[in-house]
Amino acid sequence: MNRAALRLTASIALGNALVPLNSTMLVVALPAIARDAHATVTDASWLITTYLIAMAALQPIGGRLGDRFGRRRLMLAALAYFGLASIGASLSNGLVLLAFFRVQQALAGAIILPNGLGILRHAAGPRSGVHFGMMGSISGIAASIGPLVGGLLVPIDWHLTFTLNVPIVAIAFALAWANVPGEEADARPRARFDVVGVVALGLLLSGAAWVLTSLGRGLPDLATIAIGVAVVLGGIAFVRYENAREDPALSPALFRVPAFTAACVAMCFSNLALYATLLALPALLADSSSTIAVGVALFALSAASVVLGPIAGTLIDRYGPRRPVMLGGALIVIGSIATGAVVTNAALGPLMLAVLVLGSGVAFIFPATRLAALDVVPARHAALASGVVSTSRYFGGMLGAIIAGVALASFAPSSRGPVLFGALAVSGAVTLLAGFGMPGVSAEHQVGEPLST
Repeated sequence: MNRAALRLTASIALGNALVPLNSTMLVVALPAIARDAHATVTDASWLITTYLIAMAALQPIGGRLGDRFGRRRLMLAALAYFGLASIGASLSNGLVLLAFFRVQQALAGAIILPNGLGILRHAAGPRSGVHFGMMGSISGIAASIGPLVGGLLVPIDWHLTFTLNVPIVAIAFALAWANVPGEEADARPRARFDVVGVVALGLLLSGAAWVLTSLGRGLPDLATIAIGVAVVLGGIAFVRYENAREDPALSPALFRVPAFTAACVAMCFSNLALYATLLALPALLADSSSTIAVGVALFALSAASVVLGPIAGTLIDRYGPRRPVMLGGALIVIGSIATGAVVTNAALGPLMLAVLVLGSGVAFIFPATRLAALDVVPARHAALASGVVSTSRYFGGMLGAIIAGVALASFAPSSRGPVLFGALAVSGAVTLLAGFGMPGVSAEHQVGEPLST
């Protein structure tokens, strides 16, 4: 990798790292925020939930805007807005105002992520797997150090968890300004931008995310059921509406590209396994292991993505996305079965090894699915495609939370682990099967213009 490519990757990666950092760093601060706001930790947890819902719902929209109006300018503007939202959050005390600025952070993040990846795919050329592997490693590092950074800052003042974003944003903005190349926006200025479709897409994805989040908390109430029905009916109407548009917010034709749909499925089910494991391990080990042992097991899960990201990228460049995704799915199956077999025994060594295998599977899948989704759609839809795949990742995490919650609440302590990780082995098998639909080679978009828009 030459210096220019390294600077470009670092510029985009630093901006993207803000999103996972601000997810995991704030978790440590929730008790302190709840105390100062005279609220419960459950109430404060909505600062995390609203952030995740907004990120899940808005990324396809952020990508579509970048494809239409220019990815570089949208990403730079979003970085600046993320900094302003962080300043607002650092000056807030009440939960309502803090939640407002958290949503603004998510809005900015939903623009930064897909447009940064779209720029990287366009600029890096056909052998860009290693770049995406590095992106996965840096995101993994950001997610891993978030709780540590939060643990250092919260005892001083939890507001500092938001203030810290300001210098990071400043550096990311300066690097992006200097290193991210400009590119043409979608060259169809006469086509009316689909404002109705953008608003409808945001509402539908927000509603779906709300329903999944609510299901993760227990049995649905009437309001949740009503929202779920509205999402289904609205989704049918949305597809019909978008099919008739000249310039739709989200063309249904994207999902008629088999490799793109396969990438979304693989991303969803692999993140389901990862997120369910992250949520369930502390509860499964609470009675038989120390806090340090739990932390070590979780570190092993995330460390794989940090170490294996560049290796996965090299494999993608050499063999294409199909084999790494299939390998990753197989490792999730093996790691899940092994984790389910040893988690009730609480032997740290075997548990670490089993979890490491599971995490290694996820490490191979993330860069491969992102790259595959960008390879098989027209270049003008690159950021939109990245946003849709990222949204499938968030929805996979929500499904993982539901499965983990059901397993922990519905089964006896001795059978929770085997049942849960048996289900996660199935998710790994689905990921492996989705790999068959991936391209066998990784190259610039070769399928012509399969989409009508």
